[in-house]
Amino acid sequence: MSIVTVSLIETPIPAGFPSPAADYQEKRIDIAQYLVPHPISTFFVRTTGDSMINAFIPPLALLIVDRSKSAHNGDIVVAVINGEFTVKFLRKNDLKCWLVPANRKYSETEITAEMEFIIWGVVTYIVSNPKDLKNVCLP
Repeated sequence: MSIVTVSLIETPIPAGFPSPAADYQEKRIDIAQYLVPHPISTFFVRTTGDSMINAFIPPLALLIVDRSKSAHNGDIVVAVINGEFTVKFLRKNDLKCWLVPANRKYSETEITAEMEFIIWGVVTYIVSNPKDLKNVCLP
């Protein structure tokens, strides 16, 4: 297995009004170690469809999913419902559980006792091409 290291500029870059140029520190990081702290339980998956577009998950995004993490209310999860994989926000309370899309075109799914339901893993990172988001963010 080869290790790939890339540059990390540790000075945060403002996404608002530009600040005067500042000195920055650069170091090398192992991107796999940064994004995949649990390699045995982590997998990558590509998305399709637009149900999570407003969570910055466009079609063809690469999701990094950790199966060792417990899913909590508000997490983005990869789940299996009746044999079908899906990516959605998890919403739950003491009595019920729902999978919630991040696109108003789609309705949430209440999980019932009749359904085969498994949370496959928790999405830990989203890797996407900014060009795939242009239709979401631009007027």
